[in-house]
Amino acid sequence: MTKTLRFATVLAVFLTAEMVGRGQGVPRAQAVSPGGSAQAPGAASTFGSQPSIGTQPSTFGSQPGGFGERMAVVDPDKKLSAGDQVTVEIVEDNEGGLPRVVTATGDLDVFPLGRVHVGGKTTTEASVEIKRRLEADYYYHATVRLSIDAVSRIMVKSGSIYLSGEVRQVGLEEMIAGEPLTLSHAILKAGAFTEWADQKKVKVTRKVGTETQTSVYNVKHIIETGDINADPVLQDGDRIFVPKVWIKY
Repeated sequence: MTKTLRFATVLAVFLTAEMVGRGQGVPRAQAVSPGGSAQAPGAASTFGSQPSIGTQPSTFGSQPGGFGERMAVVDPDKKLSAGDQVTVEIVEDNEGGLPRVVTATGDLDVFPLGRVHVGGKTTTEASVEIKRRLEADYYYHATVRLSIDAVSRIMVKSGSIYLSGEVRQVGLEEMIAGEPLTLSHAILKAGAFTEWADQKKVKVTRKVGTETQTSVYNVKHIIETGDINADPVLQDGDRIFVPKVWIKY
């Protein structure tokens, strides 16, 4: 009886070990790649199989410089400026989109027009301008598609203005190509007015040919009302002077 019990015990241990050994294969929850290696649940196969929906976040465009990252930083309403990479397509030509780069002067090479100034315009505004010029001389009807591929991180200087008087930062202020600089914006970039500034009588002096012209603007009104039509766009070489008020009302 004792021998029979021992034999049964040994046999049970042997069978248990055999079953455990056979059970050490690939778990059903894992996938096996063509090379025979097991992958974690939800991982994508290297042989074209896709992970189950919701098992793993997408990595599309997650690498630096990837398409997803580029598209994420491009604002479709951005005003074009020097160095921006765009695609221009004239549908009637059947040539597809052509890559172009906005020049330092804010121009775009568009065949057969040559250079078209697009600096400071959105892609929609630039498309309308190109369409207008094409239909004026070359087409009965033109369909223009313009899109931004990459935004330039290089700021190209197009000139400078000089501020003096009652602004917090007196001196030269650089102008960036493709980014129109208005009077109110220039003053805000200079730290805004001082406490004693006469905001209603800001002078802009500009050299036109051999003559010097001075205009006076109520910048207080422009800023408070947002009247963009009254806010002049500055030019290279303009001088802005903000006078002082001696008595506050």
